[in-house]
Amino acid sequence: RMAAGILHGKMDTAEWLLTKSRHLPYGRKEAELVVKQLEKGSAPETTSCGRVLDAVSALLGICYERSYEGEPAMKLESTAMKGKDVLNLDPRFEGKVLDTSFLVHEIFTNKDKVSVADLACSTQSYLARGLAELAIEEAERLQVKHVGFSGGVAYNEHITATIRKTVEKEGYKFLVHNKIPAGDGGTSFGQTIVAGFQKQ
Repeated sequence: RMAAGILHGKMDTAEWLLTKSRHLPYGRKEAELVVKQLEKGSAPETTSCGRVLDAVSALLGICYERSYEGEPAMKLESTAMKGKDVLNLDPRFEGKVLDTSFLVHEIFTNKDKVSVADLACSTQSYLARGLAELAIEEAERLQVKHVGFSGGVAYNEHITATIRKTVEKEGYKFLVHNKIPAGDGGTSFGQTIVAGFQKQ
């Protein structure tokens, strides 16, 4: 569903989605409903990096269904360890937003030409380079010396290492989580702290 949503507008994914409908909980009926939603422009949007990784994981046939938190992205990362960044895509931006539709489109068009492992690695590298570039640009604008990386995607070792290398090369100190979880657990911790201060 996520892959079809991201690619909608760039190419016709209806046929691909219908051929993969067996992987959806409600099969072809669900796939047809998603196609109708996309045609009407009523599908929800997301800014989550994790959903992009989920979409690519499904596109490459690595993981179609999530049975535990982060499963598609984790399996994508595991597959990427066996590959190389053969696409070496230059990050594209729409203002201050990394263009992930371009990435997913490139993965889709190359999925029958390039190995799954190489495409998985290329995906992670594109995201890392793009996020690092955005962070450096913003750090320069704000005149700060530190760049932090958080969220569930920060558990991805390749993405984190690539961002670290890029920002440190530019002279910034890279900050990552140490005692508090990078994902939803960290958000919950922060909410608890805020609630505690509000009660005082």
